[in-house]
Amino acid sequence: MVISLFPEVYEVLEKRFGKDEAKEIVKTLDIALKAVDKKAEATMESIRDKADFLITQKKFELKDELTKELATKVDIARLEGEIQTVRQEIQTVRQEIKTAKVELDRKFTIMFLILLFAIVFINQNALEFIAKLMGLI
Repeated sequence: MVISLFPEVYEVLEKRFGKDEAKEIVKTLDIALKAVDKKAEATMESIRDKADFLITQKKFELKDELTKELATKVDIARLEGEIQTVRQEIQTVRQEIKTAKVELDRKFTIMFLILLFAIVFINQNALEFIAKLMGLI
C-alpha cells in the first residue's frame, strides 16, 4: 500500500486507532481521494470540451459575420462590371452632347445669316454701316 497522505497524518491515526485500523482508514481515504481526483479530472475534461465547442462555435459565427460584411471577389467583379457600364453610358451621353452642340452651332449660324440678310434687305443704310465696319468702304 502506498501512503498518499502526509506521514504525520498516518502517525496521528496510528496512535489514535492502532496500526491495523490506521491502515484501513488510510486505504479508505486513499480510495476516496482517488475517486475525487477522477471526478475532478472528468469535470475538467467536460469543461475543456465545452470550452472547445464554444470556441469553435464563436469562430464560425465570427467567420460568417465577416463573410456577410466584407465584399467578396464576386461582389467586386459585379461592381466593376456596373462601373464599366456607367462609364459607357457617360461616354454615350458625352457624344450626344457634342452632336447636339454641333447642331445648335449650325442653327445659330443659319439664323445669324438670315437675320443679317433680313436687316440688309429691310434697311439699306445697314448695308453701308456693315461695309464700313468691315473696312470695305
